[in-house]
Amino acid sequence: MDRDLRNLNPEEYALLKDAAAYIVILIAGADGNIDATEIEWAEKIVHIRTYTGDERLKDFHQELDSELPAKLKQLIAELPKDVAKRSEIVSEKLTGLNPILASLPPAIGAYLYKSFVTYARRIATSSGGFLGFMTVSAEEKKWVGLPMLTPVIFNHHPPPPKKSGRRRIN
Repeated sequence: MDRDLRNLNPEEYALLKDAAAYIVILIAGADGNIDATEIEWAEKIVHIRTYTGDERLKDFHQELDSELPAKLKQLIAELPKDVAKRSEIVSEKLTGLNPILASLPPAIGAYLYKSFVTYARRIATSSGGFLGFMTVSAEEKKWVGLPMLTPVIFNHHPPPPKKSGRRRIN
């Protein structure tokens, strides 16, 4: 397990990993049809992050990459087919990420928050539309910004340069 995620208990860590599958189901299923193209794209994004994601979360990304297809199949089979009920359940699950993200080092929490929102947007734009225009459906727009998540913002400002120890004598 990555150093920055070590303080999470097993349930928190599992939810952090499951978040990707929940986001796929929420966004891809918003219109009532979980499209194979959206699932393929979602899995491809997760795979790409194994080598382009934050190096501090390399193990996390690799585990997620290997577990996502099975988790998606499991959740699609278990969750209600009714879009409103399914979306409500998934939204509640994703709300559980808020205390987890807040408990992480600020840079990691902010990275994961931004990563989840970007992931949702990329899934939403992966299917439909014409020549890449109008690809986010009205149903997806409701969820694409992941409104159930509290933004985690990390503004790292480097410390000011240290002054040299020498004093100027006039």
